Amino acid sequence: MSKHFVQNATLRKVLLGGYRVYARSHFWRSGPRVLVNSIPKAGTHLLTAELERLDNLGNSRLHIETDKFTFSHRKNALGFPAVDLRKLQRAVETVRKGQFFSAHMYWSEGFEELMASNDVHQIFIARDPRDILLSRMHYAMGLKRHRLHAFLTERLSSDEERLRVLVDGRDADPFIRPFRATLDGFLPWMSRDAVLAVRFEDLVGERGGGSAQAKREALHRIARFCGLDVQRVDDLANRGTAPTPTMRKGKIGTWKDEMPSDMVMLVEDKLGDAISAFGYNAG
Repeated sequence: MSKHFVQNATLRKVLLGGYRVYARSHFWRSGPRVLVNSIPKAGTHLLTAELERLDNLGNSRLHIETDKFTFSHRKNALGFPAVDLRKLQRAVETVRKGQFFSAHMYWSEGFEELMASNDVHQIFIARDPRDILLSRMHYAMGLKRHRLHAFLTERLSSDEERLRVLVDGRDADPFIRPFRATLDGFLPWMSRDAVLAVRFEDLVGERGGGSAQAKREALHRIARFCGLDVQRVDDLANRGTAPTPTMRKGKIGTWKDEMPSDMVMLVEDKLGDAISAFGYNAG
């Protein structure tokens, strides 16, 4: 998909609507339903681009947008909007067997149980939270239709200010959830028995500073978890990383070179235990 497609909201709506109609017509498909879930900018598009290259797994083009599948007036125990399970059920029913879909959905018991009752294989992608922060900032600044674009580009004058507000959050308009709360909301996915947790750093391959072997092993885990033929995914690690227009660099540890040193200290002071909980070294 072109960058013009990514930037243009009207074009996206029209084309994705057409794609969804086409995908729903695939009644003949067989195989698993697969959900690729992550914190935004943690690697959802990286994995879905890889899965789309498989002959035996198709893209449903369904993305569970949090604000469209939650109640604005009802909160869960963590302060996140409660999930509209009826609406979510109707959406999941449009995903055919042998297709995958994506989400940026924090953990909730209702969401997890609904996926299980629909026999959905859930994959959660983890990424170093410091790289997520940087990626989120650059993504919002580069995407004119993003709700934070004007605020970050016009009202703040430095990356340090931008990163600080993304860490601390903001109650005024535009609302920004403190990053600690976001991490806490997604962390339970890392330890759920019915969910396969994989790392961005393993999936990115050599192009992103990882290794072909780590990518191959991660794809094998995914294939076995979903009941796919391992031999069919084996060569993906040797074909490079699939391109995606939303990926800026797709590198491991970019924060070490791009994040101001005082911000590194702030992030690790406020989020160090959460960074460790996701399996990354802090400090």
